[in-house]
Amino acid sequence: MPRPSDWHDHQVEKPKDDNDYFERMSRVIFMSGLNWRTLEKKWPGIQEAFAHFNIDVVAEFQEPEIQALMLNPAVIRNQAKIRAIVANAQTMQQIAREHGSFEHYLSELKKLGGEDALRDEVTKRFSFLGKGTTVIFLFSVGEELPKATKEWTESHQ
Repeated sequence: MPRPSDWHDHQVEKPKDDNDYFERMSRVIFMSGLNWRTLEKKWPGIQEAFAHFNIDVVAEFQEPEIQALMLNPAVIRNQAKIRAIVANAQTMQQIAREHGSFEHYLSELKKLGGEDALRDEVTKRFSFLGKGTTVIFLFSVGEELPKATKEWTESHQ
């Protein structure tokens, strides 16, 4: 998999289901502020600790599970990120109820308001995703973002 900073230059395979979208979102959240190599080393332990990013399992995490994650050396023990990932699992469940799937939700957003609406709504609806990390997440799931690609290219010339 390409490094997140290079996703705009690569064809990325679309996620196979909502759990895959959730895992990619969580990966971007954990990566924020870290060296990507650190995340790569820890990722198998993180996957295990988060039930391989099964949305329905993670959405049910309560305080005991969160505290266990904070004590788990296999995990990046950032409480704000851990809590955001649990909250995002709950948001993903809600989106699935409202739109059928996360992929369908993204398609609807793009149809209704284009790339800007897609970026703004995902940033607003999910925890620990800012404007930059939202773009990285959307690139990581194979969304075509011509405006973001142009912005990236112009800022790195």
